Amino acid sequence: MSHDEIAVEFARRYHFRPRAAHRHAHGWTQAQAADHINAHAARAGLDPDGTAPMSGPKLSEIENWPQPNNRRRPTPQLLALLAEVYNTSIHNLLDLDDREQLPPADLFLINAARRRRAASPECRSPAAPVLPDGAGRPRSGERIAVSGLPAAQAVRLADAMGTVMHDIDRRNFVASTATALAFERTTSRHVDPALVGYFSEQLEGHYRADMMLGPRELISTVTAQHTLISNLVATARGETRLALLRASAAYASLVGWLHQDAGDLPSSSVWRGVALEAAQRSQDHQLVAYSLLNHASVRTDLADGFGALDLCGAVLADAGRLSPKMRVMALQQQAHGASLVGDRETVDSVLDQAAPLVESCDDGLPWGNACRRTPGYVEVQRATCYGRLGLAKAAAGLWQQVLVTTPAHARRDRGVYLARQAVACVQSGDVGRAVEAGRLAADLAVETGSVRILRELSGLREAAQPWKGTAAGRDLDEIFVL
Repeated sequence: MSHDEIAVEFARRYHFRPRAAHRHAHGWTQAQAADHINAHAARAGLDPDGTAPMSGPKLSEIENWPQPNNRRRPTPQLLALLAEVYNTSIHNLLDLDDREQLPPADLFLINAARRRRAASPECRSPAAPVLPDGAGRPRSGERIAVSGLPAAQAVRLADAMGTVMHDIDRRNFVASTATALAFERTTSRHVDPALVGYFSEQLEGHYRADMMLGPRELISTVTAQHTLISNLVATARGETRLALLRASAAYASLVGWLHQDAGDLPSSSVWRGVALEAAQRSQDHQLVAYSLLNHASVRTDLADGFGALDLCGAVLADAGRLSPKMRVMALQQQAHGASLVGDRETVDSVLDQAAPLVESCDDGLPWGNACRRTPGYVEVQRATCYGRLGLAKAAAGLWQQVLVTTPAHARRDRGVYLARQAVACVQSGDVGRAVEAGRLAADLAVETGSVRILRELSGLREAAQPWKGTAAGRDLDEIFVL
């Protein structure tokens, strides 16, 4: 990644101001950056005698201006010097707070001196190469880390996925979120309202493709479309702008899900935040609830039952305004949170409330329709919760029912269900069925690139420990070898 791309991600991740973000992108302390600035100023003849050297404390004030007690304002001349040292544009070193506080004369000079780096081929940063080893595979240091997974299975997934999650995802993540960090104000232009319908149709297609392909084939495509929508939001006006904000929230939610399925929960959380902001700006209560419940889903994957319950409680506190679809989603997420804290009574209670609402969930909107697309949706949630609660026999029976109705094209979902069934079967003593289900799940994990399937299979490895050394145990072990 280029230093500009790294600075953008650091600014979003760690809330650095732009000047600090660019310094950190180069890996410099304030004292080290001051040395580079002084050396460059001397070479350029700006301060040949070193009479006004930069220091760490001075740079700290410049980075944090216009915060209170930071009186050292970055002048246009100083910004131009920093831009040279950091190899970036002056505009990339400013944010909205700076622009609101800088004198108009300074802003005039800065705008007049804007460097057109994009038109200069020698200034463009090349894509980061991915270096193969002698066998043509990514180097081991660049493979995806799959927490809690046997090394052999992790290597198997990494080889199957190439370097998609390591390289393409990160770069698309930066490219798309950079739109939200743009420092310049935009001018309005006409945006055809028909584009809203186009993005809605595309979104429905992406959801269908996700069921068949998993995350690795879709992240770059959906991220690029989200970037386009964000650019249109910045220039559209009126009802079209609000509709595009709703589309932006829906697309960001899908990108968040794709990262979550790929096992990258930090990036997923960021995208959930992007979706929530767009939903709130769109003034759509249902979409705000949807975004909060997607955050609850991440908390569930982090095994934070109380966090998931808190978010579900916030949504259900205003249950009278929720559509049937959002009520179903809130109740099933509440069941997952309850299962993580060992509360079976709540699991059964809320899922029993959700079941009769599923048939009323056809609101025509393209997002949040898993309950409509997934046969036996409520029982899928119940089987998952029972597995967490240690009700192995009941969970195994439910998974057998669910898999009969799961369509063959829903390959990622089928892989998750098979892995969960395998765990339940081992725990209930049905090792033969566990081996069969585990093998099918492992194949689908490699095919779809779904870390979610592999995470479930890591639970199978743990559950199979009592069978270690037996013939059945050896059959189970074969699932985890190359």
